[in-house]
Parts: sequence; structure tokens; C-alpha cells
Amino acid sequence: MRKGSEMSRFCRQLSPTILLLSIAVLIVAGGVSRSKIPEEAIGGKTDRASDELIAEETQQKKIAFSKESKRGGIKAATGKRPDWVEGRARKYPAEQYLTGVGFGDTRRAAEDLAYAAIARIFQAQISSRTKEWEKYVQTEIKGKIRTTRDIQIDQLTSVATKKALRDIRIAEIWVDESEKSTYALAIMDRAHAAAVLRERIAGIDRDVLDLRRKAKDTTDKVEAVRSLRRAMRVLLKRDLYNIDLRIVNPVGKGVDPPVSLINIRQEIQRLLSHDIHIGIEVSGPYHAGIRSAILEGLTKEGFSLEESGDPSKIDVLVKGNVNFKKADLPRWKIVRWSISVDLINHKNGKIFGSLTKHGREAHLNFSEAEKKAVRALQKKVVDELGALMVSFIYGQEEGD
Repeated sequence: MRKGSEMSRFCRQLSPTILLLSIAVLIVAGGVSRSKIPEEAIGGKTDRASDELIAEETQQKKIAFSKESKRGGIKAATGKRPDWVEGRARKYPAEQYLTGVGFGDTRRAAEDLAYAAIARIFQAQISSRTKEWEKYVQTEIKGKIRTTRDIQIDQLTSVATKKALRDIRIAEIWVDESEKSTYALAIMDRAHAAAVLRERIAGIDRDVLDLRRKAKDTTDKVEAVRSLRRAMRVLLKRDLYNIDLRIVNPVGKGVDPPVSLINIRQEIQRLLSHDIHIGIEVSGPYHAGIRSAILEGLTKEGFSLEESGDPSKIDVLVKGNVNFKKADLPRWKIVRWSISVDLINHKNGKIFGSLTKHGREAHLNFSEAEKKAVRALQKKVVDELGALMVSFIYGQEEGD
């Protein structure tokens, strides 16, 4: 019965072992890049992220191990089957170590799967939080929800798992001579990992408090939003470290943040909805009607508009220029339209975003063609300006 169970376990892990070896051979040969590995071969988004990180991190660790072996480092044991092969590592008690076991036809395959066993503990916890993080990075302005792309959740989770892998090491190797297979035990020292994580979290907390203080002290409301958005990105990274800390901490506890993601998100939404006042200037044909349409559209999107045009109250100036050109064809009258819009930080006069749109409309007479052109222009600008306003206010400035 024991022989049968061992063979069954070997069969279950044979496929991923072959897959890892095949990918490694193809990468060395230049025949395939990591980005082209099909999702179905890896087993979904979470597994794909783990496998890529394992491929990167274990590559470095295997090289280091190879050098150590020449100096008489960890040697593969034979003979009596160790208890850790069955998942009961008395030498590495669970309250002190996280452990992972892998095995395969070669030592390299066994080590890869041992690293993977621990890495997936972290990746599983991170993946369960992804949807919650996606809610945090959405911006809601008076009921209008917009998703910006300045915070890349996939990138954050990838970095987090990569950092977790750095504290994993191979502790023991055992060769089953009867099965011609190799087993590897990977371990993570809980106390050491927890100390490193607490130090990183403490540094992040200082950064968060500095960014929040900067947002409160500045009179530039656009810069305040950007500082708070940076604080949100830093808090997301902090949450990743805190997840790791709860995993390595035997009692499952992390460290409470100095300010919550929810509070930061609410501060951003308050600034966008009530405190940042937007002025609109439009020049060119039909400028009054186009300005009214932009004003109405941004108001519906939840932004606070300064309709009186008082410069002292404006934080962001939307400055647009409209052009129309006529083309007389044998049958149709064509009106080509274009609009360029600059978003200007009114406090310092800096242009921090631009939008350019163009198109053309046709009719049997120029009057109707122009009316169609004006409607098309208004729709294009109003549909996109709200989303661009949020994205540009968040922005990507120096040091971001």
C-alpha cells in the first residue's frame, strides 16, 4: 500500500515536472519566451504568476547552490526515507518554519517544485485580495465610478511573491534510489522573515504619513490628490507585506496601518467632488455652445465647476480651441472639425494633460453639415473628458 501511494503521488507531480523542464530547455534554446507560455499550460492566472516568479528566482538560487556544491555544501542524502518527505519535518517545526516539498527526476526539478510549494502559499492569499484592491483603485465621484490604470494590481502581486521567494532556501535533498527520484525540502525561517517584513512595513508607514501630511499642507489641490494617490499605491504595497507577515507569523497577525485605504480613497473623492474647482475656456466657432456642453458633461460626471469664471477660485482650467474646415464636393458638403483641449494647473500654469479629437460630417448643405459636426464634437469631448480629467489629475509626475 505504501509503494502504491508513493507511485500515485509521483504520477500526480510528474506532469508539472516535465512542464518546468520543457520550459527551461526552450528558454535556454531561445525557442520560446516566458510571455508566450499558454495560460492553459500553467493552469490559470495565479499559477502563471507563481511559475514565472519561480522560474526567475530559482534560476538565481540554483546558480548559487551550484557554486556552494563545489565547496562541499548541501549534499544529497540516500538511505532511510526522511520524515519531511511525508510532510512531517520534526527538525523544522511548523511554529518556526514554513516548509515545502518537491520531487522529480532531477534535483533541479525537485528544488523548483519545493520553492513553488511555499510560493503558492503566499500567492493564494494575495489572489484572494485582488478584487478588494481593484475596488480601492476605482474612483467614485458623486456616484460615477471610473477605473484608472496608474496602479497595476498584477504588477504589485508579482513583486510581492518575488520578494517572498527571496527568504526561501533549500534545506535538504534526498534521493530515493529505488524510484530513481529526488526530493527537495524548501524552508522559510518565520522569525527572520517576520523581522524583515516588520522593518519594511515600518518604512512604508513613514512614507504614507509623509505623503498624507504633504497633501494636507499644500494649497495646490491637484498636488494634494496626487500625493494621496501615491499614498494609496504605497498602502497597497504595504498590504502585500502585511499579508506575508500574517502568513509567517505563527499567530497569524500583521501590523495595523496608520491610516486605512478606505480613508485615503474618501479623501481623494472629496477633493475631486467638492474641493477642486474646474474652469472652462473655449475659443473658435460655436465656442459658447461647446463650452456649455463641456460644462454640463463634467457637472454630470460629478466635478465641481466654477461657472462664474473667477480665476481666484479655479484649480484646473480646461482650455479648448475649435476649428472647422469646409470641403465642397460635387454631391456632398463636408465639414471637418477638430478640437484641442489642454488641462492646466491654474496654480502654477503648468499643462498636465492634453486631448485632441477630430472628425468630419457630411450633408447636402453646409449649414446642416456644421450642425452635425458640432454635435459630433461635443459628444466626443464630453464622453472622454471626464475619464481623462481623473487620469490627468492623478498624473505621472517626476518621481512618481
